[in-house]
Amino acid sequence: MIRPFKDSTGALEGAQESLLFSYQHDPLSGILVLILDPPDRGAGADRSFLRLHFTNVSGFHRVPGTSADLQRFTERYSARETSATTVVQQIDIEQKANSLSIALSLGSFGGLTFLCLSISAETRRARVTMTHENTWAYQDVDDGKPMDFYSPFA
Repeated sequence: MIRPFKDSTGALEGAQESLLFSYQHDPLSGILVLILDPPDRGAGADRSFLRLHFTNVSGFHRVPGTSADLQRFTERYSARETSATTVVQQIDIEQKANSLSIALSLGSFGGLTFLCLSISAETRRARVTMTHENTWAYQDVDDGKPMDFYSPFA
């Protein structure tokens, strides 16, 4: 079950040390969606996923990092497309007149900087079962429905 966060800015602030699963920025709609695997799993879960939805995004900039392989990701990123592990190392949020200025530092990946009008956040918890050697199945903790590890909110 997908659960909304009451304090979305707090969810973002607490996302430090989370694994980056994906992001997708649509400059035409001004939407940025970020999916993370935070260190806080929640009761009864083996994994927990956090989806952050930013609206009225402007000034989106992908700060290139030191990893040449990861520099190809600009407007979108998916962990499915690389074996590299990317972790949120620092989160800076600054209140502007009528928007938020956000900077995410992602180690050798580089970072993301942008302005947004609002943030909403949701979480989904999963149980993990080994099905074969090095093969895992993910099920929603609440309803037992299968989940795609790389797209947990699909």
